[in-house]
Amino acid sequence: MNFKHEKDMLLFTSLHPILIMIYADLHWYAKFRHNVDLVITATVSTKEEDKLLNRVSSSHSEDERRALDIRTKDLDPFVISDIIQYINNKEDYKKYRYLSNSGQYRLAYFHVGSAPHIHLSIHKNFSHSNFGIKSE
Repeated sequence: MNFKHEKDMLLFTSLHPILIMIYADLHWYAKFRHNVDLVITATVSTKEEDKLLNRVSSSHSEDERRALDIRTKDLDPFVISDIIQYINNKEDYKKYRYLSNSGQYRLAYFHVGSAPHIHLSIHKNFSHSNFGIKSE
């Protein structure tokens, strides 16, 4: 696996295990279907970092740890669309999908934000805070 920042590499294993499993599946699919290595650009963030990035969701927060971002700048638009469709349509992960602001149940979508990326996230019922796990 590849990471843009060492901080995110170190924080990766603190993400929710279900999110890690779903990302591993997505990473494997992208590698073997399209011969591309995905790069994680963001994992866990502080409230201050969320504020600076104008995030509207707390999914990356230290209390939730249920989202990560994947670089798309080097990916063909077809590959981006295919891997998003693959993970969103996988029945095994149906119960982990979240309801987006646009009314869709999904795990991933393409988002511009501070830079174009795929946002991969699981439902808030699976956040660390719902299991009594507190950030340090």
